[in-house]
Parts: sequence; C-alpha cells; structure tokens
Amino acid sequence: MGYRISIDRGGCINCGVCMDVCPVQALDMSRPDRPGVETGAAGGTPFRWMMEYPLQVGECIGCGICVRECPTVVMSLDGVAGETQLAPRQGPITFPEPAGQTGWQPLSAVTREALKADHPSPFEPLFVWRTSERPRPWQVWRTMEDAPADPKAPCQAACPAGTDAGRYVGLIAQGRYDEAYAVSAEVNPFPSVCGWICTAPCESACRRGTLDEPISIRTLKRFATERGRLPAIPLPPLKRTERVAIVGGGPAGMAAAYYLARLGYPVTVFEAMPVPGGMMAIGIPEYRLPREILRDEIDRILRLGVDLRLDAAMGRDFTLSDLEAEGFKAVFLATGASKSRRLGVPGDDAKGVIPATYFLKQVNLGENPRLTGPAVVVGGGSTAMDAARSALRSGASPVTILYRRGRDDMPAQAEEVEAAEREGIQIETGIVVTQVLARDGAVVAVRCERQRSTGRFENGRTVWAPIPGSETELAVATVLVAVGEEPDPSILPEGAGIGVTAFAGVAADPRSLATGRPGVFAGGDVVTGPKTIIDAVAAGRRAAGSVHEYLSGARDGEAEIMAAVRFPTPRERQLRLDLATRARSHAPLPVYQPGSFRAEQEGFDEAAARAEASRCFRCDAVYSCPSVQVVAGRGPREQAAIPPIPSPASHPAAPFTAGGQR
Repeated sequence: MGYRISIDRGGCINCGVCMDVCPVQALDMSRPDRPGVETGAAGGTPFRWMMEYPLQVGECIGCGICVRECPTVVMSLDGVAGETQLAPRQGPITFPEPAGQTGWQPLSAVTREALKADHPSPFEPLFVWRTSERPRPWQVWRTMEDAPADPKAPCQAACPAGTDAGRYVGLIAQGRYDEAYAVSAEVNPFPSVCGWICTAPCESACRRGTLDEPISIRTLKRFATERGRLPAIPLPPLKRTERVAIVGGGPAGMAAAYYLARLGYPVTVFEAMPVPGGMMAIGIPEYRLPREILRDEIDRILRLGVDLRLDAAMGRDFTLSDLEAEGFKAVFLATGASKSRRLGVPGDDAKGVIPATYFLKQVNLGENPRLTGPAVVVGGGSTAMDAARSALRSGASPVTILYRRGRDDMPAQAEEVEAAEREGIQIETGIVVTQVLARDGAVVAVRCERQRSTGRFENGRTVWAPIPGSETELAVATVLVAVGEEPDPSILPEGAGIGVTAFAGVAADPRSLATGRPGVFAGGDVVTGPKTIIDAVAAGRRAAGSVHEYLSGARDGEAEIMAAVRFPTPRERQLRLDLATRARSHAPLPVYQPGSFRAEQEGFDEAAARAEASRCFRCDAVYSCPSVQVVAGRGPREQAAIPPIPSPASHPAAPFTAGGQR
C-alpha cells in the first residue's frame, strides 16, 4: 500500500511550489519533450533546463502539503493498494548560459529537489512559511502571514482529547522519556490508564497504516509513563474563591476537577461508590487495568487540593439544592451511564440473570462473587468481554458469548476478542436470545435463534434477520447481560429545571455543556450515553472551560486551560524518516492464570519502543521542519553521487514572479 500523488497536467503552471514544499523529496519536475512557447513563434528544440509538471519519484507520507499549497488546485492524494508506482528521477538541471537567454528559469534551490538533504522554508527571508488551507477551491492565492497554525497530524485530530501523539512518539524515539510522558499528560490527566486500555482511535487514523501498519501509539504511551517521570505541576497563578462541585468521580468528573484545580478553583468531587474512578475502577477488571496505576493518577489530581467525598450519591445523600445552599457557585454532573439495559425477552427476571455491570462491580470492589456451571454473556462490546473473562476467573465453565450480529460488527476491540478466545471463551455470532427458561425461579437455559445478514444497512450498521427454523436451547446457570448501558436520570428531582433526552441522558448544550439550570453543567456518558474514557476526559475539559467562562467571564475557557497545561518542547530542526516497509512491534501476549485477576500484560522494552517510535512519519512536525532526511525506503537518496549544484553567484536568478518564474 501507499500514497499516490496525482496531477491535472492541464491546469499545472509548472511553478514547482509542490516540489519546493515536499518535506520527503517525493516530487521532482519532468523535463519537456517538445518545444514550448519560450522558444518563440518559430518553434525550435526544448530547453534542457526547463521544468514541466511534477512527478512522484519517492515514497509519499500523505502529509498533503503539496495539495494544500498548489496555487492552481490541480493536485490530489489517494491511498492505493499495492506498491505505489514511482517515476524515475529526472536528474540534475543545469542553468542555461545567461547571455541572451529569456523565458522560464529553473529555481536554483530545487534543481535537484529529489535529492536535497535540507528543506529550507521556500519563502525565506521574506517571511516564515506555514502550510495553509483554502476555505474554498477558488482561493488559489493566500496571504501567507495570515495562515493558520500548522495543521494537526491525523492521530492528534482523531483523539477526542487532542493528545499530541506524534510529538511524544518522536520524543520516545530520541530517548527523551520524561518529556514524552509530560506531553502525553498535558491534555489528559489519565495517560497511564489510557496506555493500558484506551481504544486508540489515533491508531486507526495513523498515516503509517497506508504504507504497512499503524504505529503502536497506545503501547508507546504506556512505555513513556513507565519509563519517564512527570515534572512537578506548577501552582496556579491565581487562587480563586468560587467553589465548584463535581458529581461523579469517573474520568469526566476527575478530568474536570484536574483542569479547574489547575486554574485555581477549589473543587469538591462527590462520588457514590466507595472508591473513585467511576467505571475505570468498578467496570474494568484489574487484569486489564492495574489498580495502582489508577490510584496513582487519581492521587496526582487530589494532590492539587481537590476534595473527594466518597459514598455520597446525589438523590440519596444530597440534592442540587443542598449543593447550592452549601455555597457551590457551579455544579458539573458527570454521573456516567452505569445502568444496564435488560434483555427485554420473556423470563429475563429469573434468578441468575445478572446485569454485567453489576457483576463487574462486585468483582472490582472485592466481593469475590463465585459462579458455577455454564454461563453465557449476551453482547459484543467491551463490557461483554470483561464480564466473560471475569466470569471464567470466578468459576463459571464453560463461558460463551452470544452476539446478534457478525464478528466484524462487534463493538469490542479485536484484541479483547482475541484475548477472550485465547482464554477458552467461546464466541458465537449471528445468534439472538429470544427467551430465558427457568425452573423454580432460577435460570436453567436460554432459547436462541440464528440470524443472518440481510445486506441492508440502517444507521451505518448491517441489518440482521432471524433464520426460520434455527431455534435452539443452551443450558446455562448464569446469564450476564451486556446489551448496553444508559444514564440514570433518577438523580434529578422534579422541578430541577434540567431536561432529559429520549435515551434518559441529561440534556445539555453540545458546545458549553450547560443545562437548563443556571450554573449547572453536564457531560460525559450521562449526556452522550456510553463512550470511551478518552471521550469522557475531553468532555471533562470542555466542561471545566465552560465553568471557568461562567464564573470568571473568560471568553475561551478551554484555551486558557490549554495555556496552563501545555508542556513546551523545542520545535525540531531536523528529522530522519524511515520509509521502508517495517513490521509493527507488538507487546507480548498476556499470560492467563486461571482464577487470577492480576495483570499479566507486559509492555515494550526500550529497544522495541524506540524501534517502533522510529517508524512514525512525524506528521506533527514535518510541516515545518527545515531539514527532513529520508534514510530508508523507496525513492532518491544518492546525494553523494551527484555533482554539486552550480553556484547561484555565477548564474544569478531573476526575481520571483507569478507562476513560479525567475
């Protein structure tokens, strides 16, 4: 696989800007094979020093700078299967004899563009160049001084919290682990947690995946948090007096507490459970997330002065009015979505039919529930995988997962499914439970029906339908229901002035997260329904920014948060990119110990981490790095074999004019 650069030659003005700005020397300019208008009306032979349209002569990293900077909008970029076809290098261009020559002159800095080692800014010393975007295709010329900041790398754009993954991956490749840890933590107070269990949307967006395989970004984050040390968090410059209450100590609530504390607010977190962390603590088993990892990151938040009140549930121990009476000037509701949906079939109230979230809470709070006999888990998401693997460790045997759609439709990550099967759990897809059979009030079997794909799609998902005559029964002693979770609106009393959505979520403005009650905000799973930890962290930061705007009158609260938490690193002046096809590094598979909940998943050793980090295309920095060297992969690298470029002093270039002439 690879990237293919395409050019509409009819609209190309031969300016060479694309060749100028390509950071990996993937473009060269073709030479003319017929006389051009420069030879005059009488015609003649083509000038050997002329350049026509660009050609792809090297491996492309998909950064898109050439597409963005093409003044006539004639370039496009596509991912292609198989090996990208590359044109041969066009060879050096020599200046024409200055006497009597007119017409197009080659750009002296790019006569061997495909072989250059340095990438100076093409518009220096007039001004610093930054790649720009066009809001409209017809905007072919832009004012460079007004260009926006460098565009984000795909991994950063895909992360709900905006983690600058490319920057910390690059720091790991250089052995700068403390800085890598600090960068991974600047927009996410749970970097270690995410290094273990993040769903890693950044990896799905990774451009390296078009060449071979995506970078193992999540495992590299875990490596940085294990090998690096975080710098001390500076005290906020201003100590504020407005108290903020946060209801819910999960990832959204604790993230909001962290950011508000960084801005100097006194924060109190109310958590209904006896432990903080929300579903990170009570929904994810310890073999997937070691408890000391979670405790360390929560303790780091509490050391900022955050007050934590456990076993304090809204609606049971206090109300919104109580918080306002206690003097809190703003409230953030972040109670999550821990209410498990029922199966919705006859007999689902039998003894032994248990919500998966309730079972996992028992496991994670140390209640050591014991199961015997066969168990089925209904569902195909992460909760289903966690419940099945925990049921196996709690004594159930055999354990079977039943999912109504196909394997490719399962919401769980592929590695979770693989781990479950490796531990001996059977996964049956295309099967739906139609009835729970009980004897003396206790479950003894489930009646199931096979399903098949109809080939139709609804809401982006394949529609499956029952197969007539495919009914079967499966003997079970326990049914763990993991068909989805939803928020619990019972925490809100009547007359609170806060709306509830159709799926029982708290109604909040999608941008500010403000509810219908002044000073009360809501975010995370309680608003959106179940999402990921990194989504919750992003919601917590957005809520903290809105609370700050509400209390202080700030115009952009989240921007002020980012200014407070950013960890600066110097802009890189040189990059070395390896564009050869290389296998992705994988951490060793976890060791399953029957009955044990201890984490056995190892991460990268130092050699593997640095090798994997070195595969990164560095999309975060390649836009503006003045020196990018391609050290491996397909494309021109024989600088030493080419004679030096003639000195510009002996052949002075004419001034730059529209269309790229000199």
